[in-house]
Amino acid sequence: MRPSRATGPDARPADARLLVTAFGRFDGGPNCSETLLERLSFEAGELKSLWGGPVRFALLPVVSETAEQELRSALDVARPTHVLLTGQAAGRMHVSFERVARNHRHLAVPDEGGFAGALGPVREGGPAERVATWPDLDGLAAALSADGVAARVSEDAGAHLCNQTLYLALEAAEAASPRFVTTFLHLPLLPEQVAANVPAAARHENCFALPLDQMTRAVKRILIHTRRSLPTGLSLS
Repeated sequence: MRPSRATGPDARPADARLLVTAFGRFDGGPNCSETLLERLSFEAGELKSLWGGPVRFALLPVVSETAEQELRSALDVARPTHVLLTGQAAGRMHVSFERVARNHRHLAVPDEGGFAGALGPVREGGPAERVATWPDLDGLAAALSADGVAARVSEDAGAHLCNQTLYLALEAAEAASPRFVTTFLHLPLLPEQVAANVPAAARHENCFALPLDQMTRAVKRILIHTRRSLPTGLSLS
């Protein structure tokens, strides 16, 4: 059974601290998640007001061998209760909430460190799967779609850095005190990426594009929906 909400000791909703991450340059061009993160950082005051608590941002390099260290550094600074990971998914026609992270790495496209191919498990001896803990992913997807941004819940985060980072974040959440909840939001390419026909777009015929304003609206809707759904006490550990 897949949990929709973590359980345990309560914390006040005002204690909710959000970390939003994105990835840097990848696959021969800019990363749409980095562009989104820049916009969100520019509108940080509005996001903090919508969220009702601190909001921090972290840009992660697309390098498999340093992913754990980079993520850990971001978590140590933010000490979040909620972690929204974001990344690029060329060819997708929706924003996608990832429900499952799998314990494998197979980089069909080289990362920015030059690593490619089968790299083994994310965590030697770790569970085959970890399940996202951010509450009400199905409700979030429905809320975004109703707001004009096509969204769905995905059961396959791939085998690249996006899957790896979600797996590592879920692992870190189990050891954190207090624990935090997390999911990964996959984003289609931006129109300018498709127009430039960078490698990520060139590999997908009639590649779908999502404007930055819609990506930004999606994140704001996620914050609003999640805050409204929080109980009087935040169940995190």
